[in-house]
Amino acid sequence: MSFLDQKNSRKQGDVGVAIAIAWFTSRGFYVSIPLSDSQHYDLVVDDGRLNRVQVKTSRHKTISGTYEFQLDTRGGNRSWSGVARKFDPRAVDYLFLMTSDGDMYIVPTDEFTNHRSITTGTKYERYRVTWGDIP
Repeated sequence: MSFLDQKNSRKQGDVGVAIAIAWFTSRGFYVSIPLSDSQHYDLVVDDGRLNRVQVKTSRHKTISGTYEFQLDTRGGNRSWSGVARKFDPRAVDYLFLMTSDGDMYIVPTDEFTNHRSITTGTKYERYRVTWGDIP
């Protein structure tokens, strides 16, 4: 069974945020959650410095076997108004990406120029993280 078996994108996003919280917390980071969903980020992670993290999940596997993540927001936890909110890399420090296969990546937002989508692959392989040995 996939980590992201949810067909409902809101529930899929909730699973992604929960896993991101568990991953950061298991490594000793302090994690804060914004009081509302009007921010561009989903979490604030404290490692001695406050980092804004947006969580993205994907079930969309490309023909080459990589995953594509949409960066603009079309509804999700907000009601769909027909207008997509464009991704602003200055409003977020990191993306926590999670695939339906359970692969996770933490990518600094200054690493990419396409603000519509991001596709996993060799370019981002160095940002892949695992559960590994939890301290």
